[in-house]
Amino acid sequence: MNTIVATAKRYKWLIILALIIAGAAAYAATRPAPAPAYETVEARRTSVVQEVSVTGRVETQSQVDLSFERSGRVARVMKDVGGKVARGEVVVRLDTTELDAQLLQANANIAFEEARLTEIKRGTREEDIRIAEARVASAESAVADAENNLIDKTSDARTKSDDALYNKTDHLFDNPRTSNPQIRFAVTDQKLEFAIENSRVDMSAAQATLAAASTEPHAAAVATRTYLEQLRAYLDKLASGINSVTPSSSLTQTTIDGWKADVSVARTSVNAALSGLVAASEKSNIADASLTVAKEELAAKRAGALPETIAAQEAKIRAMDAQADALRAQLSKMSLVAPIAGIITKQDAKVGETVTANQPIMTLASDGKFKIEANIPEVDVAKIKRGDRAQVTLDAYGSDEMFPAEVAMIDPAETIVQGVPTYKVTLLFIDADERIKKGMTANIDISTATRDFVIAIPARSIVTKENGKFVKVLRPGELTPNEVRVGTGLRGSDGLVEITDGLAEGDRVVTFEREL
Repeated sequence: MNTIVATAKRYKWLIILALIIAGAAAYAATRPAPAPAYETVEARRTSVVQEVSVTGRVETQSQVDLSFERSGRVARVMKDVGGKVARGEVVVRLDTTELDAQLLQANANIAFEEARLTEIKRGTREEDIRIAEARVASAESAVADAENNLIDKTSDARTKSDDALYNKTDHLFDNPRTSNPQIRFAVTDQKLEFAIENSRVDMSAAQATLAAASTEPHAAAVATRTYLEQLRAYLDKLASGINSVTPSSSLTQTTIDGWKADVSVARTSVNAALSGLVAASEKSNIADASLTVAKEELAAKRAGALPETIAAQEAKIRAMDAQADALRAQLSKMSLVAPIAGIITKQDAKVGETVTANQPIMTLASDGKFKIEANIPEVDVAKIKRGDRAQVTLDAYGSDEMFPAEVAMIDPAETIVQGVPTYKVTLLFIDADERIKKGMTANIDISTATRDFVIAIPARSIVTKENGKFVKVLRPGELTPNEVRVGTGLRGSDGLVEITDGLAEGDRVVTFEREL
């Protein structure tokens, strides 16, 4: 019985194993084929286009800020915001009242000097010569009077100097007119005493020099003045010496006071004589100069107008003409003139207010001509050059409306935008379009380079290594790809890269390798 049960169990497990094997065989026969290990793309000939895409803003092609070259009060505003102006049209005018008055005065002065020139060319009238002769005669009389006065003052000065020296001070010395005068009182300062006595000796020598001087009035006056100045210095020293004297048993205060009075009178007299002599000399010099001028004027009138005189007057008139022209130039700066035809987009001037020089008060945009300004990052600016074409869309009209443009200028100086160096690129619209407005946002695709009918593959299939760039090529009938070194050219904006060497048209290039 046990044997039968064991046999039955063995057959049961055999049947189960047979079913499992049959099921596995059926699954293997019906399951789908495994997916290939590589994704490839065919190397084909196409056009590779390189583009730089940026966003910019529409601006007027010509826009100028207008300001006055000088400050002033606004007298009239001719145009307001939105107004159209022609080139050369006055848009704002400042008050010119003061300059107008100055120009009228300048013109009047020119007319006067021109009349004077006509008179000079005509020559001197006889009555003018007689007047000049009378001036000479009057000047000669004044010279004679001044000279006589100078002689009198010189004589008076010498008389007063003799009185001051001999009568007022010599009694203070023993042997005053010798080479060894001795002062009669004790001076506490020995150096001062020595200086006083030496000065008295010098005065004797100065007196001798004065006596030998020329008697010509002016020369005599000069010599006398020199002598008086020396005498005044001597008297100043003498006064200092006496002021230091104190009474004693042999010298009373009364005597000292008398000496002081004598010296004071002498100093006053000499100072008065010196002042009178100086005034007389100056008066005589002025009279001589006046006579010289009067004689020259008379000679000039008798000789008539010299060519130099006419030339000088003509030069004076030219200088005044230049001043008048300068005023006219300033008047022209009181009017703000439109340098281009266009539309006023900003206007801050108000009648009656004062505007400041060189402070923009009006903005003028050219009418109908627009440009686009965009900042290009430094990584892309090297791809762009003047003349590159671009397709522009404006947010206001959607992506279906294209506005062709062209790169007109690339700013050589960088502009830092959010810490990144960028370069301002200016594009001009190729076609005029009234739909374009200042301030619109522009989306720009600049075509920087194009390669037509070249072999191209996706950039993601290229691997860069130290010794070059490589791709994996799956040949027909091969299960694994081969690594091939390639040369690359232009990189397109759509992700394609031009292949210049290493691939043939139709080669299957691996773009993705699946891990098994």
